[in-house]
This record gives sequence, C-alpha cells and structure tokens, in this order.
Amino acid sequence: MHTPNTKLLLRASAVLALAPLAFADEPEALPVCSYGGPYFAECTGASTAVPLDGSASFDPDGTPLTYSWIEECPFGFIDDPSVSQPNFVIDMTGQCQRACFVALRVFSGGQGNVQNGTCSGYVTVSDTTAPVLALPINVIGPWGLDTSVASLGAATATDLCDPSPALSFADTVIPSQGPGHEQTIVRRWTALDRCGFFSSLDQLITLTSPDTSVDSSFNVDLDINACPDVLVRATQGPRIVLTLLGRANLYMNGVNRSTVKLSRQADPANFVTPTNPWLYSATQIGVFAASNFGDCNPAGTDGRADLRFQFNYPQVASTLGLNSLPAGTTVPIQMFGLRTNGTQWIAYGEIVVQ
Repeated sequence: MHTPNTKLLLRASAVLALAPLAFADEPEALPVCSYGGPYFAECTGASTAVPLDGSASFDPDGTPLTYSWIEECPFGFIDDPSVSQPNFVIDMTGQCQRACFVALRVFSGGQGNVQNGTCSGYVTVSDTTAPVLALPINVIGPWGLDTSVASLGAATATDLCDPSPALSFADTVIPSQGPGHEQTIVRRWTALDRCGFFSSLDQLITLTSPDTSVDSSFNVDLDINACPDVLVRATQGPRIVLTLLGRANLYMNGVNRSTVKLSRQADPANFVTPTNPWLYSATQIGVFAASNFGDCNPAGTDGRADLRFQFNYPQVASTLGLNSLPAGTTVPIQMFGLRTNGTQWIAYGEIVVQ
C-alpha cells in the first residue's frame, strides 16, 4: 500500500516522463503554393508577355519564401523565374492561339512544396481582336467624278497580331434622292485577319448635280463689278476670291463651309478633281454688291447674304488647267458642298481667262 509520500513521488515521475514530449520541437508547416492561374490573355503582338502572379503563396510560420517558376513549351519563356511576379513571354508569330504549362515551386527555410492542380496550370494566349480600320475621307463631288479607289484612296488596316490583314471593299449605290443629288456610293471596307475576325466601316461618296427645281443660272462670281468675269493670269496674285451668291434655296448661314469644293466642269460627264476646300484662307458673310442671284449683276444689293471664299490660286490654276488655255477661253466652274442640314448644293459660274 502506498503512503502519501509514495503517491507524490509517483506523480512527479509521471510529470518528468511526459516533459520531453511537451517541449519537443513540432514539425514546421510546409509553405502553401498559389500560381495565380489559369491565365487567359489577348495577343498583343508577335511576342506577347503575360504577367504571372505567385504572390498569394505563403508560409504558415511567416518565413519568407523563395520562388522557382518552370515552363514546359519550346515557344515561351519566363523572364525571371526567381520572383513572385514574372512575365511569361510567348511567341505568337503566325498563331491564333497557344497554350503552355507552367508550375510554381515555393521554398521556405529549405522546405519546398508543389501542389499539383493548385500550383500549376496553363497560360493561354489567343488572338480574338479584329483589325482596326482607317478610312479615306468621305467625298462630295460632281457627277462624273472618278470614284475609283485609285482616285479616292484606299482604307488601311492594322492588327497587333497579324501584320497583313486582308482588305476588301464592296460598293452599294443609292440612287438619286432628290434634285441636286445624283447618287451616293456606300463603299464598305472590310479588314479580315488570319484568325477570322473582321471589322467593317463605310466610306460615303456623294455625287451632286445642278438643282433643276430652282433657278439654275450662275451663282458663283469672280468679280461682281464686271461682266463677264475676266481672270488676267499674268497679274493674278497668290489668292483668287470667288463669291457664292445667296439664292432662295441656299442661305449662306446654312452652308457647311468645311465641305465646300471648287472644280471645273469640262462637260456634263467629265470633271477634274476638285481643289482642296481647306486651302481657302478666310471666309466672310456679308451683303455684297450683287443685286440678284445669277451672273452679270448690276451694282446694288438684293438683300441676300453672299459668301466670299479665298482659294490658293496656283492650285486652282493647276487643278482647273487654266495655265494651258488660250487667251479668251471661257472656263465653266462649279462650287459645291453640303448645307448644315446635310443636303447637297451646287452652284455654277464662268471665268474668261486672259
């Protein structure tokens, strides 16, 4: 039978026997790996960089981690496999989609852990973006204008992953929509990349003719104080001033001045390319000395506002072919454009060259 002292000794022995287990070093927890994927990225060029992110990896004990990224494809590489957030660079030359397997191994205090399914997976790069189109400007010109692509210009297309997207166009002709409007050509440009993605935009080509529903007599005057209008080429300065005369269906404050162009009418179906409307250096609205709309106006005013344009004369002479004409030649000219409400107008005049 144990005495109280004996029981006390037995308890002390048990405590001493358990003490080594209570103070033994517990095993260190393994680091937890997270590779941040799977990754899906849009192609941004023949060499596309995809940011990887292993920063969500951690060590439960708070010990700093070291990183080791691995890739398994011949057409890509990791720019710095030893950091938490490197770039995976993949070669997309001639490709619409590519995928590569990547894995991340993290180490902490000499211990490492790779968790399949959570610390490895795929990086997929695809080209799903259509090309970007840039169109030639919309054109407003006289009936008979050369509307070929060679004359009016072609669209251009750019694509980050296809250096040569295919360009095509198709014309839809909208017939006359009223006096002064012969037809509108809707030229739809389409750019198609090698992966089958495309974009389309419309270029508008509007062809005008005289408005026969109203007085179609001459409404462009070189010199409102003389009749006929005489252009002395030898003394003509660097600018030529033409006055667009107001009439019942054409109010000057309703003219979209940025659309105005000037051309020569050689015959009903043949026009030279209009001069650049941006070359006039100044415009002015006012009531000038024109007593009526139409050519050969006597002195006085008709109360209608007229619009005066300045054009670059050397370009006018070149475009209208004035320099090669014999003295005394009458040159029919026309000015045309849009009203502010989008409808077309056209006006005529004549110049005798000397």
